[in-house]
This record gives sequence, structure tokens and C-alpha cells, in this order.
Amino acid sequence: MKIVVFGGAGAMGAKAVETLASMPEFTEIVVADLDVDQAKAVADAAGEHVRADRVDALSADLSVILDGAWGVLSTLGPFTRFGKIILTAAITAGCHFVDIMDDWEPTLEAFELDSAAREAGVTALIGMGASPGVSNLLAARAVTYLDEVTEIVTGWPIQTIAPISITPDRPNAATVHFVIQASGSIRVTRDGKLQDVTPREVIELEYPGYGLVSARTLGHPEAVTLRRTYTTLQSSLNVMTGHPWFFDRVDSIMERVDNRALTHIAAAAEIEATLDESRTALADPRDPHGPGLWTWAKGIKDGQLHAVGAQLTRFPRGGMAGSTSIPAAIGLQLIARGAVTDRGVVTAEAAIDADTFFSEFDAYCNAPDPLTPLVQITNARIV
Repeated sequence: MKIVVFGGAGAMGAKAVETLASMPEFTEIVVADLDVDQAKAVADAAGEHVRADRVDALSADLSVILDGAWGVLSTLGPFTRFGKIILTAAITAGCHFVDIMDDWEPTLEAFELDSAAREAGVTALIGMGASPGVSNLLAARAVTYLDEVTEIVTGWPIQTIAPISITPDRPNAATVHFVIQASGSIRVTRDGKLQDVTPREVIELEYPGYGLVSARTLGHPEAVTLRRTYTTLQSSLNVMTGHPWFFDRVDSIMERVDNRALTHIAAAAEIEATLDESRTALADPRDPHGPGLWTWAKGIKDGQLHAVGAQLTRFPRGGMAGSTSIPAAIGLQLIARGAVTDRGVVTAEAAIDADTFFSEFDAYCNAPDPLTPLVQITNARIV
């Protein structure tokens, strides 16, 4: 099976290439990237069956590089620019597809290609990173403890935005994504339908076994996609947790973005500087003020109102790259093994058996402990 990894020279792409190269299903891997020198370095490190190809996704004839390919994995962002381009090319070429798309706008656009993917016999698994992706599968685990689910909140700590490296003229892509999704307006599920709302709204919830969690809303795919699978949902949000000091700074920066006094790039640079400053300004800057990567679900069980929490107890090595790209590689592997059979544009909770995924994912995580489940479930009745 020949796999093409778009954006394979970047931090996320390189980890995806490394992971795919270790999987026996894939006999040829192409690292497709505009930076061909870095792509060659990634290919050389990954193995003899991996090669590099210089590709400008905006101008190249993608059918040429996809000739003979079985599958595509895309880490090429921003997805507002590249998401639909790569997905369309994969469907046209008849290639199964996985990406780590984490913007809600191109996610909704991707579903417009569902019929085309079905007709081509293609599984297009979108948003298969940490959040969305693993978060969706945590939701899948949580809702099994309810007879009917009415609310889902997916969350993560702000400290996971990016490895901190201050480069004012070129902030980390994940930080720019954060700025875009924390400013302007975002789309969420509220009152049973999609609504555009203001981001950074304060949300408080009782997380079973943890206590009160105070978080801020952010634009993300889970808030608009989980309702497709869980049709009784009245509310679905994606949130971030962190120190109030940090969010006070974020609010000040985003007000200038909304007033057009600051560009997204300049705002991202200020966010990274704030993250760096928090290392010394706070007594415990690593305190996430909540669980790690988690999902909280509320609904009815045996006629009573319950809340269920599902969180990871351990993570892969490699920080954000490991937590994001390893799930994507596993997603493609599960398609190759026939464990994912749905065709069309799908999300993780709709197409993947959660237990199967977490069994595979655990092998990549730090310090696996057979006595400690990878996914910790906590459940409490709401009085």
C-alpha cells in the first residue's frame, strides 16, 4: 500500500511519517512537502521504503503524486486553505483519506463531499488527531454509560497549544489556529441546533471525581460534528482550561484582534510570549485547572440525570505531535485492516470502534500500566 503524507516535513507530518513507517501494512510512503530538503531528512530517518517529493499543493497536479496511491494522510494546514483541496484530490484519485483538521469551518465544508466519497468507495476520516479525534472517541466511551445523552463538552488544557518557541515573525501554526478560533464568532451546538456565538465564554461544570472545572469556549469541530452521531444532543461545546491569569491576557489580546488593531499573526506572537512569561509568573504554570484531554457528557441513565467523565491517563511521547499524529496514523491503519468500513466523509466516533482504537493507541503511550486503564471513566448522579 502506497501512502502519501501531505505536509510530511512539518512537526505533525514527520511524526505521522515515522509512525506509518513502523506499520507493516504500508509498503511505500511519500513525504509530500514544499520544503523538499526537510522532506528528504524526514524520509531518510523513517526508512528505505520512505521517499520525499517536492509538492506545492496549491499549484501542482495532485493526481500525479497520487497515482497508484492507496491512501492519503494530510497534516497540511491551515485547513481553511488546504483542507478541501487535498480531500477533493484524494477522492478523485480513489484514495482513502485521514487528516488532523481542527477548524470547524472547513470541517463543515468537507461534509459537502460525502456523496462524492461514497461514490468513489473512499473512507474520508476527518479530524483524526487529539482534539478532534481522540476527544470524539472519549465521547463515544462516555455516552455508553447513558441511556440518552443531551450535552457533551470536550476539553483540553491551554498548555498543550504548542511547544513554546518565541519567533515573532513566525509563530507556531497551532497558536495561530488558537487565535482564529478564540476571536470573532464560533459555531456550536446549543438548544439542539447550530448557533454562532462569541468564543471564550466561561463554562463551569462538575466533573465526576475531580470537582468544579472552569473553562472557556473555543471554536472546534467537535462542537458541530458530534451532533451528527448523537442526535439527542442539545448542547455540544469545546473548551480549554487554564490559569485565570492567562485568560485575562488572552481576552485583552483578542479584543484587539476583534477591533482589527492586531493581526492573527501578531496576536499569536503575543500569545506565545504570554505562555513563555507564565513559566515564571505563576507558581505552578503547568496546573491545567482541570483534567488532561477529556470529555464530559450529561444525560439520562435509568430515569435519572447523570454526568460521565472520560479522560486519558497517559499520552504518547513527542508532545503535541505524538498526541495528534499517532491517532491519525492508527486511523489509516484501521482502514487498511478493514476495521473501518464506512465510506464517505466520517468522523472518529461514527466510524471507529473506541475500544479497538484505544487498544492500539495504548501501545504508543508513556509507561503503559495494565492495572491503570488508558481511559478513566468517572460517573456521578446529578442531584
